[in-house]
Amino acid sequence: MSLRYIKEISASPFLVLSNLYHYRHILSQMVLREVKGRFAGSIGGLFWHFVHPVIMVLIYLFVFVYIFKLRIGMGGERVSSAIYIMSGIFPWVILSEGLSRGTSSLIENANLIQKTYFPTEILPTKAVIAPLINYGVALLLLAAFQMAAHGLWKIALILPLLVLVQIYFTLGIVFFSATLSVFFRDVLQLVNIVVGFWIYVTPIFYPTEMLPEWAQTAMYINPLFPFVSMYHSLFLEGSIGPWHMPVLAVCWTAFFFLSGSFVFSKLKPEFADWL
Repeated sequence: MSLRYIKEISASPFLVLSNLYHYRHILSQMVLREVKGRFAGSIGGLFWHFVHPVIMVLIYLFVFVYIFKLRIGMGGERVSSAIYIMSGIFPWVILSEGLSRGTSSLIENANLIQKTYFPTEILPTKAVIAPLINYGVALLLLAAFQMAAHGLWKIALILPLLVLVQIYFTLGIVFFSATLSVFFRDVLQLVNIVVGFWIYVTPIFYPTEMLPEWAQTAMYINPLFPFVSMYHSLFLEGSIGPWHMPVLAVCWTAFFFLSGSFVFSKLKPEFADWL
């Protein structure tokens, strides 16, 4: 790899972040419009932002806690098992919805990109941040419950950092997948398949210890594994977990954000011609 490409790769994240900061007012307005417009015209309005995650969690809790009788942590009680599932599913939904919507964000706004000068970084970023607002409320309520009921006050310090790293992790993947979708429209379908499969190969509904030894070792090549592990440790124990989990999460985040930003910045001038 030549020195020129190394410089371009290392400079790409700063270029993307600089554009996002410069146009932060447009980004914030588009995110708010996205959140408000999702249920515009419905009687419930923003009330549905709370109903969706609640219904989703109730279904998963019924299936895994009451039917499959999953018992995890704190003596294997139902409450701790429910906390385990919720602490994994909320971040997963934020990530999966960001991936799906972010991948199609450039195609869905083709007219905007073709007809005007527009900072295209905003479109995938908006798609990643909007689900955080939609489902982040449920994550905050879960954090408040654990802090009040079990005194896990470290959650207030660690959770914002963990969510921030997850945002950059998701953005990196979305910049890559959204760029590829401009040139290969089948990428969106492929991402949906991967998302549907990814949830079951990640220990969200089951503890890692249930897996055979080889599967536990193979789990370390799953980029989502350290994030889910840290969320579980944080909400059940009030800690970040083993030291290598945050290291893995930061490494995966750096890899995806560097590569995603580079591909996006390199091919951005071609978007208008291909959309």
